[in-house]
Amino acid sequence: MEELTPQWNGTFEQTEGVSIERYIDDKIDEQLRVLFITAPVILLPVTELKGQVVVQQRQDGTGRLQMPDNFLRPVSLQMEGWNKPVSKFINEQHPLYELQFSRYTRGGVNKPVAVWSLDGSGCHIIDYFSLPATVKQHIVQSFLGVLLPTEGAMEYKLHPLLVDALCYSCAAVVYDIWGNRAMAEVMLARAEKIIAE
Repeated sequence: MEELTPQWNGTFEQTEGVSIERYIDDKIDEQLRVLFITAPVILLPVTELKGQVVVQQRQDGTGRLQMPDNFLRPVSLQMEGWNKPVSKFINEQHPLYELQFSRYTRGGVNKPVAVWSLDGSGCHIIDYFSLPATVKQHIVQSFLGVLLPTEGAMEYKLHPLLVDALCYSCAAVVYDIWGNRAMAEVMLARAEKIIAE
């Protein structure tokens, strides 16, 4: 922030109130979560989660995966019996969603469909469509996802571009707190440019 603010000469000196480091420290976790939701998967720490999900299979070949509490977003799901994984998850507003409730129009082993949503208690779930009804046991072959960053951690292992985007995002929030909306927008634009490239 010192380097990018022309009206500051030399080092910024905090004389009263909350220190700049305190503002930044308070916003790191929040901004990291935002980046983990919006950044391209290639920049994120992806984890194999097949051992952490609970499978609830249905007799018609469909089923549900209950996510762990620290789950943030899915990347790829491959059930045993599918010919390819799902890497684009739909939601309940997607036009394909209603088609999943008919055995004639739902996804299958060649074109599986997975719906990422929340259950009644606010927990992340993925409903998958579909395996043949003859499959007696539904087994997750691979499920890749992104977990929430550990809150208050002393360090994070992040992609270098994500580190830069995080710095600009935190700077944008701090400028916004100080009422400098113009600099906040400049910082936010730089963060978004890094993520978009």
